[in-house]
Amino acid sequence: MAVAMLGNGVPKADLPRGAVVHASPRHWQLSIQRISLILLVVQNSALVMVMHYSRNNTIGSQPRYLASTAVLLVEITKLLVSLGLESHNLHKSHRSSAPSERAVLLYRSVFAADSWKLIVPAALYTLQNSLVYVAISNLDAVAFQVTYQLKILTTVLFSILLLGKSISSRQWLALILLTCGVALVQISGSGSLSSPELSWRERLASCIQAPTVPTSNASKGLLAVLAASLTSGLTCVYFEKLVKDSLASVSLWTRNVQLSFFSLFPALFIGVLWQDGAAIARDGFFAGYSPVVWLTIALQALGGLVVAVCIAYADNVAKNFAASLSIVVSYAASALVFRTPLMFHSTSGAAVVLLAMYLYNSRPPPRIHLLPIANERMHEKEEAIASVMAIGRHR
Repeated sequence: MAVAMLGNGVPKADLPRGAVVHASPRHWQLSIQRISLILLVVQNSALVMVMHYSRNNTIGSQPRYLASTAVLLVEITKLLVSLGLESHNLHKSHRSSAPSERAVLLYRSVFAADSWKLIVPAALYTLQNSLVYVAISNLDAVAFQVTYQLKILTTVLFSILLLGKSISSRQWLALILLTCGVALVQISGSGSLSSPELSWRERLASCIQAPTVPTSNASKGLLAVLAASLTSGLTCVYFEKLVKDSLASVSLWTRNVQLSFFSLFPALFIGVLWQDGAAIARDGFFAGYSPVVWLTIALQALGGLVVAVCIAYADNVAKNFAASLSIVVSYAASALVFRTPLMFHSTSGAAVVLLAMYLYNSRPPPRIHLLPIANERMHEKEEAIASVMAIGRHR
């Protein structure tokens, strides 16, 4: 009969009856990884459909809600939730302290000496969003969606440079396939390409034809999307390094509070006041809001929290794979819910994404080295003969 073993090598059968079995830290970390990655897939898949519905369905004569106000509310929500979770952790670790003392500890942990480091990813996130806006304004949807998938490869590149991560040739192939597969699936949501009346030749021509915007604007958009891809990879890896280097002394939720706090300023001053200040003054801050919009904000905030957990207990590469899988799931769900037809390129892209996930996570077959084994056996025979001769001489 097989006996189950615990993480420390003690068989479960030898434990006294009623004993409490604690999972090993490694097993607990793997569980957090799996749960967070699954939640990220579900969250991203639901967000795509809910956000699409919220942006394309207005309430009567009200204008469509402003994305800048939603971004600000997402950051406020993440800040409040992270503050609540960190306060709960302090309450558990300092039960004997007064509430005022715990509030002081929370303030000191959030505004510690190294909290300024979070200004860097907050500023990079703002720069990335601005570059994406410039790219979308100067490129057609197909060119932007395909080129922006380079952020998958830039994330891996910065993981190698900043984190010392090693990537095998098999995994590089999987990452390239993942980039191409996600690009194919993203194309399926692009205006004219998703029209079922177009033949495959017309869709192919639409992908490779020159953009309709002027050349100078197209060059500007291409440079912007390339810079956004680099910024995305650098921001994600920088935040991952910062969290993992200080996870033993600074909690994950403290880092999330710091990141959300410093992200409030660009979201408020650049997005709300500078970009959409006139529209807010005319129509109001909550113009166009509905329960679906609030659900979109909640899903976005949840995604930010889940991404932080993924970065802390997994890495950005795993996060990219989960996000890519969620794109495939969301398009499949859209076909079922909204009755949108599945195109050939989107189905092919989904298959390529699944193949890339298999290649990246599967282990290569072990190599068989016949010559070293033969040499080792020959060496063992020589040692045995030498020992027998030494015993004979001794006698």
